[in-house]
Amino acid sequence: MIDNKNFFLEDEHGGDLLEAQKKYKDVSEWIDLSSGINPHPYKDFKLAKSIYNSLPSGQAIRELLSAAAVYYKLKDDSSIIAYQGAQGLINIFPYIFSEIKKKKVQVYYPTYIEHYKSWVNAGYTIKLIDSFEKEIDPSGITIIVNPNNPDGKLFNKDALIVLQNRIQEKNGLLIIDESFMDPTPDEKFNYSIEKKNLIIIRSFGKFFGLPGLRLGFAFGDHKYINQISNFIGPWPISSSSIDIALKAMSDIQWIKQTINQLEILSKDMELTLNAINIPIIGGTLLFKLVKFEDAGKIHNLLAKDGIWTRKFIYNNNWLRLGIPKDRVELNYLFNSMQNILK
Repeated sequence: MIDNKNFFLEDEHGGDLLEAQKKYKDVSEWIDLSSGINPHPYKDFKLAKSIYNSLPSGQAIRELLSAAAVYYKLKDDSSIIAYQGAQGLINIFPYIFSEIKKKKVQVYYPTYIEHYKSWVNAGYTIKLIDSFEKEIDPSGITIIVNPNNPDGKLFNKDALIVLQNRIQEKNGLLIIDESFMDPTPDEKFNYSIEKKNLIIIRSFGKFFGLPGLRLGFAFGDHKYINQISNFIGPWPISSSSIDIALKAMSDIQWIKQTINQLEILSKDMELTLNAINIPIIGGTLLFKLVKFEDAGKIHNLLAKDGIWTRKFIYNNNWLRLGIPKDRVELNYLFNSMQNILK
């Protein structure tokens, strides 16, 4: 177990291709595999030119939340809110729940570093845990990313229910970040309104390939969702986010086809990496975590070939690769890695 390691505060994100372009000026074309975003975004929408001429209506927001509740298979009386991305929710949580200010914050690691940063920056002391069966204090705040980022670990659903029951009994708070869950909906936490002391975070942009919309959702215990709603105010998301997400989350055919497409792309990537003996530590249908003796060196050499990947300051053996959008990109990745590893 590791407590309060500063390297989590120093780690960098993927997705900022401009930084790569500044550093590797000789590269003219890029394949961005750094962020774990669906490379085939939802495109079946048109925005009216007047969409930004007025504030989002309460009715429009309610319609989106109803569509999201159906998409996430929630019951009609479930509490759900929308905000500016899953990251936006992660940022504000430490400042909302004032009654738990003195409680321990426990984050399952290694994981998405912003869960650590947001609470540390708000003045909390963080305990990093690698097992929630025994290590946690159920009266505190426990944060789990499922599937986990960056290794894609899926937690046992029954074990999570046992954990939630323990936390509810001790009046703690369980936060489950399911930002990468959309391609594997059968693995989601089986939420019902009887389950208290629980918040589940979902990301819209990752699966639908539209991270620039900055849209995320949270649902769970009415007490906490109501506090979040009061904190974020009456117009938490844009009119364009509402219009696009309302259509996308209701497009059942596109959703099914996209899951199938990602399954094929993911399998092809696994076969390609196996063919050149690159160890796959884990992953999801949107990214793979691979292992090298010096991942930082491989990251740099791939960048010189125009492939941008995600490295980790806290583990120089890890490299995360998003799913290439087609066989052309996958073959280019294969050839580049094969040449590097000769």
